[in-house]
Amino acid sequence: MARKPVSVFKRPMSKSGQFRYYIQIWDEATRGYSSARSAASLVLELELDVKAFPPSSRTGALLIGEELRRRGSAQGRKTSLLFADYCAQFWDWESSPYIQGKKARGQRIGREHVSHCAAYVKNYVRPAFPALRLAAVRPFMLEDFMMNLKKDSGLGNHSINGILAAAVVPLHEAARLGLIALDPAASLRKLGNDTHEKGIPTDEEVRALLCLREIDPRIRSAILLGAACALRIGEIQALRRENVGAASLSVSNSWGKVDGLKDTKTGRVRVVPLPPLVRSALLELTAANPYGSDGFLLYGLKQDAPLDVRAIERGFYKALEKVGINEEKRKARALSFHSLRHWSNAMLRGSVSDAKLHLLTGHSTEAMTNRYDHATEADLAELAQAQEAKILPFFDASGY
Repeated sequence: MARKPVSVFKRPMSKSGQFRYYIQIWDEATRGYSSARSAASLVLELELDVKAFPPSSRTGALLIGEELRRRGSAQGRKTSLLFADYCAQFWDWESSPYIQGKKARGQRIGREHVSHCAAYVKNYVRPAFPALRLAAVRPFMLEDFMMNLKKDSGLGNHSINGILAAAVVPLHEAARLGLIALDPAASLRKLGNDTHEKGIPTDEEVRALLCLREIDPRIRSAILLGAACALRIGEIQALRRENVGAASLSVSNSWGKVDGLKDTKTGRVRVVPLPPLVRSALLELTAANPYGSDGFLLYGLKQDAPLDVRAIERGFYKALEKVGINEEKRKARALSFHSLRHWSNAMLRGSVSDAKLHLLTGHSTEAMTNRYDHATEADLAELAQAQEAKILPFFDASGY
């Protein structure tokens, strides 16, 4: 039997003998009625003339329902979209209303992250749901999708959770905007985190790394910055001469292979102590820069981009090999360039408070809510003193 496109019914109010009309709209995609809405609230929401659309009569409630159905036709067209198509459009950097909305609200969203999500949709979501309508997505389908990835893909939990997010975030937004009645992802539980802790080199290995001479000066400078200043690799790539002060380093940006120059991970600028020997190495790079003193300190093949992250990583791995850490040992110990940052953090912990250590490492805390991580002169002096006591002996022994 054909369903009425608009269903109207009465609900009693708390006062005896009084009632309100409620409205539901039939949805062909889900083969069910939408959640009931009061006629009185819809008059206000749709800004209707109460005389032409009286919410207290059945006829008026039907008119309100028809107007809601008419205005929702464009929304209905979105609801009839294929789930995979909706997700693909959602992660389109140029045209996504979600991405444009994030930018308009001053919220951060990285192009590299969006690119990964778009790839997840193409490679995993679309093959799993080739013909599923957005409005027909159900929680059990997402659960099955997650479990099938866990069983058959060979991916780790962290990767699977990333794939899920590429489908779940669009569903959250579709529900928030009223494109679907309920969020089928609201009750989905992510897989447990299976990422492994990064290993750190021993003190003697760091000392040996700093004794190396026959390596690219850009790689040597990157190692210096990772070990002495606890910089992330993207932050090192983004450095220019203007970031190098007399005794401090301004960490104002990061570099991403998709985004290019962007904010740091926390979105804040921080100032860290810069040992003289590290400063000297950076100034030597500036003097050798083929693109001039305004270029990236770790210059690459092109003037408008720094040395590629993979080139830095390869250079670091070669440096590890020179101090006796081959590929097999490196992988077994989970050593990476980021391990230098972990080593620096471990060396300084206990010498200064965690709050001051965060000023150096750029770890976000609840107390750091401003755009800038302000370090006073006293903070920098204390951090520099800790650097000198705990880290610089390794550099001094290397002859820097």
